Amino acid sequence: MPILINYLFRKYQKSLFLTYGLTFLENLFGLLYPLLIGNTINGLLRKNYESFMLLISLWLVHTLIEVMRNIYDTHTFTQIHNHLAIKTILEQSQKGITTSQLATRSALSRDFIDFFEQDIPRVITSVFGLIGSLVMLLFYDQQITFYCLLILLPIVIIQVFVARRSLILNRHLNNSLEQEVEVLTNCEPEKVTRHYHSVAQYRIKLSNTFAINGGIMELLIIGLFVAILLRATSITHLQIGDMYAIISYAWNYREALDILPILMQQLSRLQDIGARMRFNLLEVI
Repeated sequence: MPILINYLFRKYQKSLFLTYGLTFLENLFGLLYPLLIGNTINGLLRKNYESFMLLISLWLVHTLIEVMRNIYDTHTFTQIHNHLAIKTILEQSQKGITTSQLATRSALSRDFIDFFEQDIPRVITSVFGLIGSLVMLLFYDQQITFYCLLILLPIVIIQVFVARRSLILNRHLNNSLEQEVEVLTNCEPEKVTRHYHSVAQYRIKLSNTFAINGGIMELLIIGLFVAILLRATSITHLQIGDMYAIISYAWNYREALDILPILMQQLSRLQDIGARMRFNLLEVI
């Protein structure tokens, strides 16, 4: 997988840096919102409107950047997908890959574009949510920050286990999908039934793994928020706006943690897809 990703990064370096730069700015603005909203609440209660005007100004700039990035993303990633699909079909057909495998790999190549278009921005958002929220919470209360750090250890251990299981299941699923055109071409009732039953079983197992992972994480996060709420409400010197900011940053941290299972699932899927296409890309780098 890293070979394919490195290849696409090198070929579309300028375009990717621009779109990820805009994503970085969006997340930077997002990190500032709880602080500015909290200050605005405190300011409005004192009839001070400076923080309010700053919040509205930042919101307008953020909206403009978001519109620009969405427009540019569509152009960039459509172009990358067309290039990868054409190269995959033409070059692997010369290697004797069957039509069934070609059709599947052409469709699977879209997953790599989704990685660039959706998953890397998720990584940026997750990093901002995790590190940025922790840094901002330090300004309000160190004990709450400690609670957030404490929950990371069990979550990381769970994700490592889930990633390994997902890789195995995705490998079996993609093996079945590469045989689909051949199965449909022959159209033997027994083989068609067995094929779709196999595909369904692997997808169910992947979904169950993802669901259990999410459920365990949610229980840990519930425990975290119980501790945060009890601690925050015991701090007597906090203003209303400060309380809002603490809860907002804690919620941003929670949303960043929610991204981790999605990334683990996608990365394990891409790892298997990349292994199927790697020999082709070794020749173009």
